Amino acid sequence: MKNALQEQLMQLGLVDKSKAQQVKKEQRKQVRIPNAQRDSISQVVAQAEVDKLQRDRELSRQKELQQAKKARKALIKQFIEQNQLNDPRADQVYNFIHGDTIKRIYVTKLQKEKLTAGKLAIAQNGERYVIVELEIAVKIQNMEADTFVFVAKVESMPADDPYAEFQVPDDMMW
Repeated sequence: MKNALQEQLMQLGLVDKSKAQQVKKEQRKQVRIPNAQRDSISQVVAQAEVDKLQRDRELSRQKELQQAKKARKALIKQFIEQNQLNDPRADQVYNFIHGDTIKRIYVTKLQKEKLTAGKLAIAQNGERYVIVELEIAVKIQNMEADTFVFVAKVESMPADDPYAEFQVPDDMMW
């Protein structure tokens, strides 16, 4: 079966046996490679295989990292949705800073007090902002540091502040 076409041509008389042997001889000469070249070629092939294996491992590792990040984001989204405290009857505005812009969220009076005191936090869930407990916000930050979480900074008053006993109205408009 190796040279079925060649045998058929010889049977038909189109090629004689000496011509077929001569062609075989020339093909073998072309295929022969000196041992030094053969060794260098095998080294190049082996190195190429090692490089390909390393690239495949790196691509696989990157793909796993991307999948893990995607799963973590989905888990955070679900976690925020389960623990959100947004009230549809909220009627007070609470302003906070996200990056360079001032954002607004509607809250209840109690939520506004807790947000101001640093007992509640605001987390970003996709395009929305939701109110969550402070412990939940800390867990979210621990799971994914890239997720936006706003916690109001509570500034402590100095002990010798002469105006400490006076309450500043929270609804002052400037």
